[in-house]
Formats: sequence, C-alpha cells, structure tokens
Amino acid sequence: MTIINFKVDEKKKKKIEEITKLKGYKSVSEFIREAIDDKMNLQKLIDNFKEKNPPIDLKKIDIPEFIPDGKYLGISRNTIVATGDTIGEVMKVLYEKFPDATAGIIRKGKEIESFETLFSIFSAENTKCYQQAEIDNHFYPFLEFSMIFNDSEESIIGLVDTGASITALDKKFIETHNLTPIRKSSLLTANGIIEAEIYKCIFKYEGRKYELEFTSANISGLALQALLGKNFIDKFNVLFLGNEKLFCFQPL
Repeated sequence: MTIINFKVDEKKKKKIEEITKLKGYKSVSEFIREAIDDKMNLQKLIDNFKEKNPPIDLKKIDIPEFIPDGKYLGISRNTIVATGDTIGEVMKVLYEKFPDATAGIIRKGKEIESFETLFSIFSAENTKCYQQAEIDNHFYPFLEFSMIFNDSEESIIGLVDTGASITALDKKFIETHNLTPIRKSSLLTANGIIEAEIYKCIFKYEGRKYELEFTSANISGLALQALLGKNFIDKFNVLFLGNEKLFCFQPL
C-alpha cells in the first residue's frame, strides 16, 4: 500500500536523512517503515496490557463489611487481593503475587495519610511494561528486581529515581546483610555535599545480571528498599507514559 501526500518540512527531512545515513539504513523508506512498525508494535504492547489489566475503578470494587475500618486494601484487576495494617504490608503482597498487574491501595473507612516524595528512540522488542502503583491518587514507578550477595539472592522493590546518579539501598538492609563498602565518595544531596560509603553487588532483572555500585540511604515507609538511580537505569531503554500511568523497561 502506498501512502499518498506524506509530507514533512525541510528541517525534518534533513534530520530523517541524517538518521538514515548515521544508522546505516538502505533508504529513507526503510527507516520510516521501521519507525512505523516500532510505533505500532509498542502501541499493541500497551493495548494488550491494558486489556488484561483494566484501570482501577472504585465503583467496581466490592468491599466486604467484615473488613474493619482502617485496613489497607490491595487492589488488582478491580479485586481485593490483600489486606493489611500498613501500606508496606499490602504492597509487599501485591508485588510478590501480582507483579505485572495494575495495582492500587485504598483504605476502608479512613483516608490514607497524605505524604509527598522527593527523590532525586524506543523499540517494543524485549520490552516489559508495568503499571505505576497508585496510592491516594498519586502514582509511583515501583520495580521489582533482585540482588545477589553472600551466595544468596533476595527480591527487592525499588523506586525508579531518574534524579539520582547512583542507586541507593536502605541503610537497615545494608546493615542486616553485613555488606562491606569498597570506598568512599563525595555525594551531592539536598542537604549539601556529604562523604558516603560506596558498595558493589550484583543486581538482577529479568535474568540479566549487572555489577553496580550503590550507596546507603534512610528509606522509610512503604515497602521500598531501594532508589534505582541512573547507574541502574542506564542499562535499559526506559519509557514513561504519563497519560497511561505506565512505564516500560527494555534491556540494552
């Protein structure tokens, strides 16, 4: 099929020609066909995800009367799948049992305490998308991965933090596992420059392993144990779809 009257301005035309030459395409047509295929494949990936994981609709959620007021409820596919006394308890169950599903947390009979957080070309091939977790109408890109140390592997939930150049693990987690620092480094933080200890371990995601450095931080609340900084993020192509409340990871 031929697409008729497909026009671009001269500036964009020159840019397309530059990319075609730089990337080694045989022709501009080949580049455009591949770009269209990538866009269509990615949209199909998103549509399939949304079909299997409809957005949370509170009107469709039946909360049993026997659940006491004040309990936190974990929601997946508009069904209550977990209850707990804290957000952290519920989140742990959600990400252990329903890691790929649309997830949300509500509270029966009481409002969730308000809180704020301050943390510092894409192909559909090998891409995995996740729903951002919804907590009190705020959305957070939580990612489950694992770490390998002392001949053991442990699953961890981290927050994707594009504002941090280095990954940080919860201080209590580091102390519990008796991890030893490899050096010290100056870190620029909201409170100024500090001297921080730097560690190194194997991070694992979707079967791929990465030896990465990280520092420690006091990460309290929720079920988070890590802030995934740029040295982790840069191992992937990452796409945030704000309107869809999705984020996607593609290993490089």
